[in-house]
Amino acid sequence: MSNILQLSNFKIFQKNTGVWEGNWTILDGDCKEIQRFIAVVTQRIIDNQWRQTNVQTYSNGKIETQNFIGYVVGEGKVKIESPNPPFSNYNTLATEFGDDLIIFQVWDNANGSLRAIETINLVSAYERIRTTQSLTPEGKLRGVMVITERKIE
Repeated sequence: MSNILQLSNFKIFQKNTGVWEGNWTILDGDCKEIQRFIAVVTQRIIDNQWRQTNVQTYSNGKIETQNFIGYVVGEGKVKIESPNPPFSNYNTLATEFGDDLIIFQVWDNANGSLRAIETINLVSAYERIRTTQSLTPEGKLRGVMVITERKIE
């Protein structure tokens, strides 16, 4: 029997697989809205890896895509990487908590400073709320992001 942890057996990551569509609202450090867009996020477990693609659509028609790959690094813990800047400049650890919560900690690769904390709260099988606190390299609040999503597939 293998001792390798299987991501498909993780309690909360498994519940977050699928295709999610939602509204993203970004606030500055003074909590004033600076950006809003819609995104479709596809999350799958493939070959014991977390595979995620975000496709963001802005009101001016611009579309951006980011890709992420996660690797199991411990019980309920996944290291997330991205080939896409600026995310390729960060080291991210996602950890399951309780029955419905994942917390992401994001550090700057260059200096090791904590740059963001994100929570994903699975409110129901088809609805989740995500919040992110973004920090400056000095640890001051840079901004907040609030995402409300519904599972569409």
